[in-house]
Formats: sequence, C-alpha cells, structure tokens
Amino acid sequence: MAEMKFENQVALVTGGGAGLGLAFARGLVAEGASVVLCGRRMDVLESAAAQLGPGHLALRCDVTQEADIASVVAATIAHYGKLDILVNNAGIGDWTPFEETSTEYFDAVIATNLRGPFLCSRHAWPHLKESKGQILNISSIAGDNAYTDMSAYCSSKWGLNGLTQVLALEGAPLGIRAMSLGPGAADTDIWGDHATPEQRGRMMTIDQVADLGLWMLASPRNVHVKTVIIENFVSAFAE
Repeated sequence: MAEMKFENQVALVTGGGAGLGLAFARGLVAEGASVVLCGRRMDVLESAAAQLGPGHLALRCDVTQEADIASVVAATIAHYGKLDILVNNAGIGDWTPFEETSTEYFDAVIATNLRGPFLCSRHAWPHLKESKGQILNISSIAGDNAYTDMSAYCSSKWGLNGLTQVLALEGAPLGIRAMSLGPGAADTDIWGDHATPEQRGRMMTIDQVADLGLWMLASPRNVHVKTVIIENFVSAFAE
C-alpha cells in the first residue's frame, strides 16, 4: 500500500469552512493529515469538520485579529503537539473603482489578505522550525497582473507574493519552505453577479486549484517552488 503524502502531519487551513479552503482540507485528509479548520463562522466550520470525519478540529478565528490567531496556533499545538503545514487561504475582495475605494475598504482587504497571512505565519513560525514545515499562501493571478477596479485586491496579493518570497529566503536555512499559489479565474463565491453561469462553467474548479496546491506541498523538498501562477487554458470570459 502506497504511503500517504501527508501521513502523520498536522495542517492548519485558514478560511477552511467552505470553498477552496475546504477543498484543501479534504485533499490533506485524504493523504493522511490531521487538519485544523479555522474561520469566522463556527456553524460552517463545524459542518465542514464533520465532513472530514473524526480527528480534526474546527476553531473560530478572524485573521484580522492577532489574539484569535495566537489562540488557534496554541490550541493546535496543545491538541496535536506540532504543526507541519500552514495554508493561508482566508481572503476577501470585490470590484471597486479606485475613485470609489474607501480607506476603510482598502484597509479591510489588506488586513485580511496580507496582514492575516503575515500574522499566521509569524505565530506558526517557531513550530514550523521544529517540524521543518511548510507555508502555502493562496495568492491570485492578481498578484502578478493589474486589473481594473481591483486596486485593493491587487495590492494585497502583490504584497502577499513579496511576503512569500521573503519567508522562503529566511525559512530555507531553518528548513521551512514557503510557496505561493496564484490561480486565475476559479469558480468560487467571490464572483457573485460578476460572471454569468456560462462563464463560471469555463473556470477552473476549486478541486483543480486545490490539487495543484497539494502537489506543491508534496513536491520534493530539494525542488524550489516559489510562486506558481495558473490560468485557464481557454479564458472564462472568451466570447
């Protein structure tokens, strides 16, 4: 019987109650990991954890609140004794013209999409040093390209890619690997009314995106995986 890729490892997934975060969690569990799901809604998290089966945790955490993050990391270590993988998946964003982008909205996006991964990584760092663990930051194609009406979102994801590269450089001598995954159009709830059902049907599925992220985490440690940008082979918005 083939050895499971993440057997006996412990993974913490932010924004893990639904969508891409839950897809990551399912994939990690299928390959032997114990998973801690965290997010802002306990009802959603508990439902998701029940889908994963016994042995996994659901913990409330708003990644804009450092105390929440510290509590979740401490609870993970108290329960499992270690942490091997951090998936910084929680994120927000919408389409807002620059002239209509309020300071409050910009700050909220940065707080969730950039400051949140920074804080999660910082609190997880000493435990990842012990386990020679990994950080996977879920970025976006908008972290490598500029898009109209997305000043806050692009700023957060470009910043996240920069943060990831610094974590990779500083983590390498410590045995920590940090990587960034930047999907293009994927069929998630972020689209709302901004894409038609036909367009969403041409997007990547969340399972496809998660599978690539899991491949990154399972890739040989002597392979340097920095930032992976993936796009649809045929544009979701093609006429």
